[in-house]
Amino acid sequence: MTIDPGPIDRSVLTEQVKHRSELLWNPGGQDPLGTLDCRSLHEELRLRDPMVDDRVLAIVRLLGLEGLHLVPSIQLDHALITSFVERWRPETHTFHLPHGEMTITLQDVEVIMGLPIEGEAMVGPSKRIWEDVCAEMLGIQIPNGPQTVLKGQRILIPALVERIRQPLPPNANEIQVHQYARCYILALLGDMVFGTTLPNSRVCLQ
Repeated sequence: MTIDPGPIDRSVLTEQVKHRSELLWNPGGQDPLGTLDCRSLHEELRLRDPMVDDRVLAIVRLLGLEGLHLVPSIQLDHALITSFVERWRPETHTFHLPHGEMTITLQDVEVIMGLPIEGEAMVGPSKRIWEDVCAEMLGIQIPNGPQTVLKGQRILIPALVERIRQPLPPNANEIQVHQYARCYILALLGDMVFGTTLPNSRVCLQ
């Protein structure tokens, strides 16, 4: 006896025919895709030597972002992530599980990653020249010509990764230490908190 695994009411879950779960149950469909290989968009950020510079880590801890710093070293359960992907519905932004719907909240992110989520939001217009901001705050000089690093107030994550590829010099002054730490923190945030499936993803400087 064949059991229809699809939604009982398809008026909401309209994308079932294109959903990964359809491939698992439809005899005429394609073969299942197998276990997902979960990778960062920027593997160089996760495969590089772990950040061990105490000067940078002190700033990371001061900002309450040590949990984010530890994320790249976490061993992923690819089979578990695959199971969740097969139950994720983009139409409702929820996981459809046997006992009901669930989704990820900001509190979940706080508990799992240890990110601080309290405080006032920073909003408002800015008239800064973003090339100057990059030079002052990140130590990254934006070349003249076509903007391959900046788009508005957003910076390309590989540019941040390239900035932190080399260790911080032992004789770096306080300004250089803070610039380096900002690049590292922005790269982590852009890669793991504000991730995107688009190539050449960027993170906002504002």
